[in-house]
Amino acid sequence: MEEFDTSDLAWILYKLFYGIDNDKTIVKNKERSYMEIVFGNKSINMSGDTDYNFGPGWAYSIRKKYEGYLGEIPSEYEKLYNIQLQRCVKLYKSVLNISLMPQTGNLQITKKGIGNDRVDTFIWALDSYYNDETSLLFNNSSFNNTSYLKEYLDLFRTDQKEETIYNYCYKIYGIESHELVDELIMHGKEAIDSPEKVIAYMNCAYRFWCQKLTFIKKKMKYNKNILTVEEQTIINQSVKDAENELNKWFET
Repeated sequence: MEEFDTSDLAWILYKLFYGIDNDKTIVKNKERSYMEIVFGNKSINMSGDTDYNFGPGWAYSIRKKYEGYLGEIPSEYEKLYNIQLQRCVKLYKSVLNISLMPQTGNLQITKKGIGNDRVDTFIWALDSYYNDETSLLFNNSSFNNTSYLKEYLDLFRTDQKEETIYNYCYKIYGIESHELVDELIMHGKEAIDSPEKVIAYMNCAYRFWCQKLTFIKKKMKYNKNILTVEEQTIINQSVKDAENELNKWFET
């Protein structure tokens, strides 16, 4: 069964988001569909990835853990906590919560392993790599694939080392706010072990999705000719649905 991050809708979003030419072919195999995309001067097989995993699959036990904190929350905040958690579950399968990631090198498996599929922990590990502090990103990669991954990740390096993570987050996630990236890095190195941490995590997800929505809408305005008329209709409705859910964030 096709996962949402490699569904037909997802590939329409990726075409718009990353400016992929219409002549690119989606290769479908038994594992995950992918597309060969040129980054810089390197051709890379890219597949989809779920940014924040609030779904019933890999993150099933984690979601149950978040729900388990309901008993520890003051009654006046319990309803809002539960509603926001359910909104995160709804936005889990939306165009605001998927991105491209290289297929070679098991980077997606690494993201699941080091942070239970948390994009903030992945961004923290990525920043640590760019600052020569850790090499967690290669935990599930063979020697040859590690070299491949390093070549890919190094495409985002800038003259100023500390700016590299911002460049990656802008080009892959559409995040323009350095402040948000810094916050994701800070939260990404911490365990989610209290209701307060869950609330902070959900609020980061909300800000992440808002930034991504802004980026997608900008692409829809200036790059819509990348898509066919039918694809524009599909993506317009999908973005509208996600935006409507985001707009309810603080409602009780």
